[in-house]
Amino acid sequence: MLITQLLATQTPAPPTIAASQLAQQVAPNAQTWRQQAEQATAELAKAQAEIERLKRTQWRDFEVTAYTADCVEGCIGITKMGIDVRQRMHYEGKRVIATDPSVIPMWSTVELRFVDGTTEQAIAIDTGGAIKGERIDYLVGDNATAVEFGRQSVSVRIIKYGG
Repeated sequence: MLITQLLATQTPAPPTIAASQLAQQVAPNAQTWRQQAEQATAELAKAQAEIERLKRTQWRDFEVTAYTADCVEGCIGITKMGIDVRQRMHYEGKRVIATDPSVIPMWSTVELRFVDGTTEQAIAIDTGGAIKGERIDYLVGDNATAVEFGRQSVSVRIIKYGG
């Protein structure tokens, strides 16, 4: 009986606002909050796209060596992407290069800026066993040219991501 009396005296007070009134007050704000969230999401997507654009236009230093399609061992003249380069060094008007796909994805178009200031567009359609990280292999026509080319520094920026 004491418990019954205790419960009877400690009954919580009824809400001061009806559920329907509360819903009417929250609903307009919910719509505003939803619109604000959608706007923030759109702005975030724009910012992320701008970051990616800036990454593409940023120059990075790479080491570049030359290779040929007719090496003594291990070469078949067909790139990783299946392009026959035995009779050419360019594909769609761009120099063929081998890259590390985790750094420059396959089918990416890049601009190369050599130490002497010359620039050239190239397309990443090949890979190589020794091409890891910020290294590029530059397709040339013959072994003598590859030896003369040697090992150089080149600045690279991605113009268009492949993949």
